[in-house]
Amino acid sequence: SMLVQTTFELVPPCYSTMAQVCQEHLTAISELHRDLAGVAGLLAHTAPGVSDHNNGMSEKIRHCLTAVDGYLRVQVGEITDPACCEERQALVEVLGSGMLAALVGCLGALDFEAQKDAARLFSALLRLGAPIGMDAQIAAYVECNPEVVETLLEGLAMPDLALHCSQMLISCTKSAELAAALLREGAASKLIELVQHQNFDIASEAYSVLRGLLLSHKASTAKFVEANFDDFFGSFHTLLVLPRYVTQRQALKLLGMMLLDRSFKEVMFQYVKNERFLQIHMNLFRHNSKAMQIAAFHIFKVFAVMPQKPRRVQQILFRNKDKLLCLLDSFQSLGEQDAGLANDLQMTVRSLTQLEAPTRSPSACTP
Repeated sequence: SMLVQTTFELVPPCYSTMAQVCQEHLTAISELHRDLAGVAGLLAHTAPGVSDHNNGMSEKIRHCLTAVDGYLRVQVGEITDPACCEERQALVEVLGSGMLAALVGCLGALDFEAQKDAARLFSALLRLGAPIGMDAQIAAYVECNPEVVETLLEGLAMPDLALHCSQMLISCTKSAELAAALLREGAASKLIELVQHQNFDIASEAYSVLRGLLLSHKASTAKFVEANFDDFFGSFHTLLVLPRYVTQRQALKLLGMMLLDRSFKEVMFQYVKNERFLQIHMNLFRHNSKAMQIAAFHIFKVFAVMPQKPRRVQQILFRNKDKLLCLLDSFQSLGEQDAGLANDLQMTVRSLTQLEAPTRSPSACTP
């Protein structure tokens, strides 16, 4: 992976009792960046794990990572002033040096323990942004350096790196500004592809990141989905038609958490107007797993109880009314153990029972 090659100078140190200590750590950061660049160079010319120099470089990196990580973890816990000069200076140095990109780019050249240290440091650097008010700067850095996200997503698809890249991406989703940047960079569609990966561990890690990306900051995610409605659900629905039980269950659960949340109200209104989406969930009623049928019901019920239904949605529901009522009746025994499910069933059955055939539109009438 290409790394950001940025020359930089140290910001003049603040004059405080911590200035000298801070300057020492900034020097450590500078040295760490040079070491990371060395590892990246090694990675570019040698397959990971092959070079005799790999272990020595990993030890050196681990030492630097541990030192800087310890400093940042202490500082995050002690920050009381968002304008604290020492911490802002440290993060300015990190962004200016391109060290976030370097941490990501060198992962493949490190041994497992050093990879863990790199992932932990990456997360610590991101955590430092919030208490000192630099989340926006970090998000801008990531958008200006798309190779950071691209490399993390590529690493997520590799068995040896999936766990570490997952942790680093989840750290990104905890920042509202950074999560929004990930969405704009197309991370959601790539994660949806990885959820379908044949390797179970990779698929599981990708789902964890996708869930965090979509649900950590619901208001901004809802705006993104509204603005990219067709593309988003065109991609997301591939998870619902994939003949893999775990993937379908996870996707249904995630979709329900979105559509039934107030933040996604406008998305939900737009969703239930689409007859193709209704057919997807009705087809899931045919699944031989009762658990899958119940999961599909929690999406289907929104179509059924919506007062003002589009003509095609109402037509499909009316045409299948008797079969649907028969299926819902088979859920009643499960409702006896779940008061919420029982209430939803009662409301859905009542709506379907009262459903009438849609009136013909004037344009459909013969003159």
